[in-house]
Amino acid sequence: MEIRRDWPISFDEGAFVAAQGGSFARLLQQPAKLDTFREALAAVQQAIEPAACWASFPIQKILHEKLVLANGVRIGGGPVVAVVGGAEELIVAVCTVGPAADRLVKEAQQARQLFKAMLLSDLASWAVDTIRQGLCLWLEEQAHAQGLRVSAPLSPGESVWSVADQAVIFSLLDTRQIGVSLSPSMVMTPIKSLSLIIGVGSQPMGVEGASNCDFCTIKERCNYRAQRGNVQLAPPGLP
Repeated sequence: MEIRRDWPISFDEGAFVAAQGGSFARLLQQPAKLDTFREALAAVQQAIEPAACWASFPIQKILHEKLVLANGVRIGGGPVVAVVGGAEELIVAVCTVGPAADRLVKEAQQARQLFKAMLLSDLASWAVDTIRQGLCLWLEEQAHAQGLRVSAPLSPGESVWSVADQAVIFSLLDTRQIGVSLSPSMVMTPIKSLSLIIGVGSQPMGVEGASNCDFCTIKERCNYRAQRGNVQLAPPGLP
């Protein structure tokens, strides 16, 4: 298993505001609301502790809607086979912004600062998605350097791929090393964490060049989809 923690993130305030829609931008015309937003932004930037872990597993075969890995583990359902089909290896990964962001949200909720709590939660979600984007880009670059291809990434629960497969991903990774755990109800702690898979191989994949957004069940009404990529993540240095 590989681990990286050097994911420097810089937020684009304007892009985040635009992603929330016109009503949010109008709300920030109130000086008190704008101050709260900027306080939340600064707090999240200070609190996040980016980390990601991942490992690669040979794919033995495809059995109906499941991938069967060389170690016998079965994973899949929904669009997994259609997207990853053709891959020779499957990368499974988990990324997180760490526990401090969750504590900030909880403290704001307990103080009845509900607007601030919402902002903190949304900004932390934005940050962990940025880590996912950065990790996927880095993995793609590493694969291409070896003459390999990669599939689009997928995350359990974001498409019709069942969130129950979180348990399979966590069985394949020692996520304790980045401080992430999974409850019996498939909820990750810290909450601002994500899991994903990517196919890698020498042959064409089922779907390449797409993002997880393309398979999401709420893609037609998601503000973030149009704004993805506006949060800048500097690529980490090579080990």
